[in-house]
Amino acid sequence: MTGGTLNNEGDSLVNMPGGRINNVGGLITHSAGAEFTNSGTVDNDAASNFVLGDLATFKNGGTFTNAGVFNTTSRSGDLVNQKGGVLANSGTWNQDGVGVLSNLAGGKITNSGRINIFNSLLDNRGSFENTGTLEVFHFGAYQNLGSQLDNRTGGVFTNTGSASNLANSTINNSGSIVNDRKLVNAGVINNLCGGTVTGPVNGNQPVNVCSIN
Repeated sequence: MTGGTLNNEGDSLVNMPGGRINNVGGLITHSAGAEFTNSGTVDNDAASNFVLGDLATFKNGGTFTNAGVFNTTSRSGDLVNQKGGVLANSGTWNQDGVGVLSNLAGGKITNSGRINIFNSLLDNRGSFENTGTLEVFHFGAYQNLGSQLDNRTGGVFTNTGSASNLANSTINNSGSIVNDRKLVNAGVINNLCGGTVTGPVNGNQPVNVCSIN
């Protein structure tokens, strides 16, 4: 789709395995309880917008790439990245409202752009690689649940809301973690070479793991 608009209201849209949706300079909107299921490939390019609107849901078992802008509305439904699914963000991802962004076991999120968690929860149960900016705002929340977050060199994880690294979870940090509110660690935070952790950590304290041969 080039420069056009696709509105899906109240219906199901399924991208089957092997299928491909290219949004080039366009707008894709799912709302009014619509269901979008991706088992193929979706590319939202740098000049494009993707909106998950009121009561709409999104299930991804394929590859979804966002280089543009991805928005959820205040009443949007859940977005679930399933086992084998990949969410790759190099643009701006605004997660807002009552819907939860869930990355299930076997799913993967990569971020080299910006992910904003405003009034929502990012529930990570898979793997998350961050070389961009992940910011949790005052009414937002992030949790690792039996999972791993790799905040790599150049990556910034800023929390002014609620962040939890639960039991059997790991954060590997060689970037920057800035906590200005509530960060609870019941798992392991490995602070690698070049990594910095600023602000209080409740629970298990970060462990400096840096060896130079």
